[in-house]
Amino acid sequence: MLTTRFVVGMFSIAVMVLGVSGASGQDYPNKTIRIYSNMPGGVFDFLARIIAQGLTGPLGQPVIVDNRPGNIIPAEIVAKAPPDGYALLSHGVPLATGALVQKMPYDPMTDFSPISWTSSAPLVVT
Repeated sequence: MLTTRFVVGMFSIAVMVLGVSGASGQDYPNKTIRIYSNMPGGVFDFLARIIAQGLTGPLGQPVIVDNRPGNIIPAEIVAKAPPDGYALLSHGVPLATGALVQKMPYDPMTDFSPISWTSSAPLVVT
């Protein structure tokens, strides 16, 4: 004998399963991804190019490195870009420490979300 509780439970499961089949997310990426970096030939440019080369194949979309002068300009471009994952930043410590010296057009603590730690290097002060 089917109890009311069992019937309600089965109905709830059926509604959840049928509801999930209609939901679908957007395909990512569906356009070119840009990694903004400073100084062509610098460390962060080199790392960005290695990452771009590694991502282009698996993602099926071009990932390009866009070099801009200085530290503030590439960071400002990414800070003002929509947070959709198509504008990435390859940067280091100057991203945050620059705010100690001058007024920045972005807030380094709230305008960026780290997605990967790409490298680390020892620093020796003598």
